[in-house]
Amino acid sequence: MDNTSLPLLARQPILNRRQKVVGYELLCRPVPQDTRQWQDVFGDHATSEVLISAFNDIGIDQVTGGLPAFINFTRHWLHNPPMLPSNRLVAELLEYIEPDAENLQALQSLRKFGYRIALDDYQGDAAPVALFPLVDIIKVDIRRLPDLAMLPQLIEEHKAHGLKWLAEKVETQEEFEFCLAAGCDLFQGYFFSHPANVYGKRLPDSQLAVLQILKVLNMPDARINDVASVLQTDPQLSYKLLKLVNSAAMGFVSVVSSIPHAIMLVGLDRLRSWSNLIALGKLQHKPDVLREQAVVRAHLCKAMVFAWPGLDEDTAFTLGLFSLLDAFFDHPLTEICQQLHLPESLTQALLQHQGDYGLILATTVAMEKGRWEEIDWPLLQGLGLEPADMERHYLNALHTTRELFGQLGG
Repeated sequence: MDNTSLPLLARQPILNRRQKVVGYELLCRPVPQDTRQWQDVFGDHATSEVLISAFNDIGIDQVTGGLPAFINFTRHWLHNPPMLPSNRLVAELLEYIEPDAENLQALQSLRKFGYRIALDDYQGDAAPVALFPLVDIIKVDIRRLPDLAMLPQLIEEHKAHGLKWLAEKVETQEEFEFCLAAGCDLFQGYFFSHPANVYGKRLPDSQLAVLQILKVLNMPDARINDVASVLQTDPQLSYKLLKLVNSAAMGFVSVVSSIPHAIMLVGLDRLRSWSNLIALGKLQHKPDVLREQAVVRAHLCKAMVFAWPGLDEDTAFTLGLFSLLDAFFDHPLTEICQQLHLPESLTQALLQHQGDYGLILATTVAMEKGRWEEIDWPLLQGLGLEPADMERHYLNALHTTRELFGQLGG
């Protein structure tokens, strides 16, 4: 992570009885105040900031390493849960949320979606007990208990609910050993670790929207309906795609008037490749020459792939197009690939020039920069690609790119 970036959030580890990290609580930066007044005014926004930072700006895998993220849920977020994978998130119910009928119903709905639920800052009082049948984890603030000695009794009293008990704000070895003997399953506090900043660079809204489109389009297991849905919700993208499909160069007799029809005629992979291109064109603050450079690379990679048995032309096109994503987003290519969840072969080719696709990209970049000495000519010639062929492919890529931009209206 670039240490010159700003801290977007903080994280504090949650450990099990063997002091192994099993999750992280994610905290807003600056760390929220632990008062009801602060939560009433700023709590919704703080949770929103954490969710955006963790799942969009940085990437949840990078933040938690695949472990669950414990995130504060205000009443608003309880009734309007984010559409995020339930296996990656533990909803941490703030202690101020009352066990009224509406909240209990919202908790039941949250459980149906598969979320685990933790009750935050339990202090031994009777009111929150009505929530116990609907939660999985009780977080006990040991600093707020009237007497730490009452902890074993609390756990024993409610053992019928099958709950996990988390001792939070553990600050000494003695406190850890006492909570362990009392029956706590999970632990959190300064004794183990202070909250640590997680650094990142926030994407502008325009870039974030484009990244979300690319993510859905390029999921390895994306279905036709998934791709059609994301295209149909973006009028500009749909218009430009249909304009391209209906251009004279495509040669269709009848007019194609819908995205599903276009997918049927053109094919999902090709339409996905074009969609990637048009989506990047929505980043209007980027110069046209950058977009042209990416598309030339895409067409050159696609031209070269026909010499390789078993490789896919549309994957090669995406490879060349995405090779400049770091310049489009002003963000490290490693982090962008993590957020897009691209196929492993494509990721390795982009980041390390590994595999056959990686060799194609390395050759394309060398051609672009005029570094002919860096090209593995014996290998290319063994595949039937002579220097004259490569020069012709490069000139054709330039010509095709300019034609394509003309069809798209620039």
